[in-house]
Amino acid sequence: MEPKKIAEIILAPFEKSTINSGIMYLEALFSEGDSIKTVFKKKYGEDFPYLSYEVLEKNSQYMEKLKGMRTFSLDLTSKYEKKIICDTYINPVENYARWLIIIQSTTPADEQRKAISEYLTEILSRITIETAGDKTNAKSAEKYKNELLNIRDLQAKLFPKFDDIEEMDIRSAYLPAEFMSGTFIDGFFVDKSTYTLAACDVSDYGSASSFVGAAIRTILRTENVQKMIPSAMIEKVDARLKGIVSGNTLNIYLTVYQINLKTGKVTISSYGNITTLFYTKKRNGIIDLAATDTGRLFNNRGFFRDLSISLEPGDALLYYTRGLTLARKEQSNTEFGIERLKNVYRENIDADSLDIVHSIIESVYEFTDYSQMEEDIILISLKRIE
Repeated sequence: MEPKKIAEIILAPFEKSTINSGIMYLEALFSEGDSIKTVFKKKYGEDFPYLSYEVLEKNSQYMEKLKGMRTFSLDLTSKYEKKIICDTYINPVENYARWLIIIQSTTPADEQRKAISEYLTEILSRITIETAGDKTNAKSAEKYKNELLNIRDLQAKLFPKFDDIEEMDIRSAYLPAEFMSGTFIDGFFVDKSTYTLAACDVSDYGSASSFVGAAIRTILRTENVQKMIPSAMIEKVDARLKGIVSGNTLNIYLTVYQINLKTGKVTISSYGNITTLFYTKKRNGIIDLAATDTGRLFNNRGFFRDLSISLEPGDALLYYTRGLTLARKEQSNTEFGIERLKNVYRENIDADSLDIVHSIIESVYEFTDYSQMEEDIILISLKRIE
């Protein structure tokens, strides 16, 4: 695929994105050998006196920085004597080629803008690699597969390990249906006694899906958002998504758990169906939170409320993505389903979280006869240690 077409596919959908707040000009360039050409550019501020690459290449300071082939930022002045902050993000495709994104603004880039910009250049490079060459050729097909696997590995490496949480036994599993998606798990300490866990399921695949997932993770990681309660975090994500995603957001599911490690209180909110099971040791029963009165309301994506649960020692939560309950054999319409999941969960509830996750995955594989999954599967088992 030609670089111009790749840039249009990746960059054009975000022209009106609110996540680009503060970005007044964006230009994407593809460099191959000694040749460098603009393949996409857009001015977002009507009166903004941007400096295109055609102008920048006459600036010795800029070109000297560019030789370093590293991301950099420069304060420049336009012909109208206006200060412009010019950030250039660089990502190599192979030894001979690279992508550059030039972003100009009147304000310095915050961590969110930097993360999204770096991600965009990474995606442009990856898509260029994966669409290059003849994929029917065995050598190029293997290279294509390896590059896609690299993307999946990068996604998985960002998932938390949970080893620093002594009060809770938390373990997870991720089974991707495709090489590239926006599905993710994230977790971080708000303070010494509060831990936030987020799980996102984006049912579409490809670079756009991956971008949406990265955008959501970046929003959640913003310092002021991290300190919010789950419902406020999701409301913030919803507001930003309206500027990122064209059309509806029905294929995006996000659940946020805020855990008080001292008391065991868990505050939960969800964007879309709340795919969570709650085991109470005292009653020796499993509650499907999606079937509760409050849980049903989360299907309305304008419902920004929190559901609170107090985990006693031995109590547990299980998060699952829709891909698990939808799993089925090839040529079969019978799905794994929620009741089968509850039964397997109940049978293994006395085990530790790692064994619970492994037992459920094994049951799904056996049920589907190891068929290819149609949707990503994420499982997170959380138990309060007795």
